[in-house]
Amino acid sequence: MPLNLFKGTSKPNKKPAKKPNLNHPKSSPDQQKKRYAAAVEFLEVFQGRMPLVGGKPHAGTVLSVAARLAGTSQFRAINKKDVDPGVVVLSEEVNQAYPKLLKLFAFYCKKNGIDVMAKRIMTEFPEKDRPLMDLTQTQTEYQHTYNEIMKKHGLNYLESAQAGMIICSIIFGYHCIKNKDIDPYVATGIVAMGVVEGAKTSPVSLDAKPIDSPSQAVPANDSRFVIGEISVVIQDVQKNGGQYTLLNPMVEAKLKEANIDPQVVYIQGLKTQLEEKVSRVDFINMDIDEILGQKQKDDLPVHVFLAFWLDKEAVGYGYQRSGNSWVLKK
Repeated sequence: MPLNLFKGTSKPNKKPAKKPNLNHPKSSPDQQKKRYAAAVEFLEVFQGRMPLVGGKPHAGTVLSVAARLAGTSQFRAINKKDVDPGVVVLSEEVNQAYPKLLKLFAFYCKKNGIDVMAKRIMTEFPEKDRPLMDLTQTQTEYQHTYNEIMKKHGLNYLESAQAGMIICSIIFGYHCIKNKDIDPYVATGIVAMGVVEGAKTSPVSLDAKPIDSPSQAVPANDSRFVIGEISVVIQDVQKNGGQYTLLNPMVEAKLKEANIDPQVVYIQGLKTQLEEKVSRVDFINMDIDEILGQKQKDDLPVHVFLAFWLDKEAVGYGYQRSGNSWVLKK
């Protein structure tokens, strides 16, 4: 089961989706760079905490998560009064605000070659594409992290909502343009509905605890996390079950553009598994004794680097080494 927000099943286009234009006509370059950096950092974290369905990300659910978080930030930018969570708050200010977010999303999508406003926005979706998390689940699982990242980059709630449209456009670009696993107008409808839901509904507290782990939307075949050369890992997981992290090259390029080492995504994916107490971490086709007997060097392959990292950190998470694996202590 690939822990990868952007993992797909169809062949990618030869022409990769373009990154969002940093020179949006209504934004200063500095503002837009901050929003883009915040969007990329959230995607980096989301990579290790995505909702898995059948072992892979569900396009409609992932799009709705980003859109609802943007809408929720829009709600907080407008509504300053305390309102019970789940209460729909209608106002002319909200009615004027959320279409601006959708226009921003459309701007980015058009830069990628699709005019998402060329057709009427859809409100009914094929069953296979309907989001599998509701608004409350989305907020409790992701909004605290989202908000902290936005604040780190100096963004207020309105700017955080705008950054959410960058996140939506990156996800849209992969699933609709490169991977083509959801119709672009269905995807646009899901984004629009998510923005409206978030913008008009009083959110749960930022300190709310997650109800369920989204990574457990469908139980894994086996409680194991697999590390190694990716082609070997995929074959092993297909045969024996388990989960693994796979970073799409497009996302890796975006992280590098933002001066973020892609290695941190793999560390976060492994950390998430250890925190959720996966039964074991298996290194495939690797001799851990031989690897750890050598001096750690710079620029190691990711799977080798993770062996060194886990050897140092495993005890702190409650794991002990057994051959080429680390097993949760009972």
